[in-house]
Amino acid sequence: MIRLAAALLALLVLMTTSSPAQTPETLHLLASPVDDVMPVLYAQRAGLFARAGLSVVLDRATNGGAVAAAVAGGAADIGKGDIGMIIAAHARDVPLVIVAPAAVYDPRTPDCVLLVPASSTIRSPRDLVGKTIGVASLNSVMTVAIQAWLEASGVNSASTQFVEIPYSQMAQALARGRVDATTPVKPFIADAVASGDARVAYPIYSAIAPRFLESVWFANRDFVAKHQGAIAAFARTVAQASAFTNAHQADTVDLLSAWANIDRDRASRMQRIVTGSVLDARDIQPVIDAYATFKLIAKPFAAREIMLER
Repeated sequence: MIRLAAALLALLVLMTTSSPAQTPETLHLLASPVDDVMPVLYAQRAGLFARAGLSVVLDRATNGGAVAAAVAGGAADIGKGDIGMIIAAHARDVPLVIVAPAAVYDPRTPDCVLLVPASSTIRSPRDLVGKTIGVASLNSVMTVAIQAWLEASGVNSASTQFVEIPYSQMAQALARGRVDATTPVKPFIADAVASGDARVAYPIYSAIAPRFLESVWFANRDFVAKHQGAIAAFARTVAQASAFTNAHQADTVDLLSAWANIDRDRASRMQRIVTGSVLDARDIQPVIDAYATFKLIAKPFAAREIMLER
């Protein structure tokens, strides 16, 4: 009887002193269906977020503008988009902050190029004078990159006209002569070149820098301040997953196929996007400076102003 009482007492103490299971914190993510989301998709499948105490819900968006609006307005906790959006938002005092890197520009496998018809006479920046170029957004990194390429070659960037065309429609616009050149991203680059109807004129992002962040994961500063632990856990997990997905691209073909809504064979043949694992101001500053040079923002600022403080 004494032993039973002692056992019950020990159980009671254990029940009152042990911590209850911690409920994972839920983060709602929003991103366009591009390959640079891969570390998050892999982290979900591998259970990395769960082990970090997070429950991540990822939804698709049609474009980066919709993502930025959702994050700024509180409809999404974290978004993924063109770094240029964050730069422009900061210049307008919109409180968005980068919490983790996404796509990193690698000139060996460029994610965005200047594409022209296979029969085009466009070979150099000077050949673009008076021409029309299709871009996804007039205020995007790709537009700034073309301007930088033109100006570096002594060509007035104002001599070229830009029009907005969705990535999915760029090849058709080029084929029909609506534009003289376009700026597609993967996998549209490979599709257009493989058809024989187009060729790559220049890897335009090289005009900004040999390496920089193309896209990033970002959040509202107010949300970050209230959820510092969850944001830090998200950043650590994305970094861990990015290191794996960059080195094991074949293991994520099924994830890419499902996320981007492309068939598995096509996904297995396309060049993949390289994602970052470290948030470094040196990978951001060249884009800020380029935006200031071409008057998309009034003046340059230090990259750390839009980075999550570690």
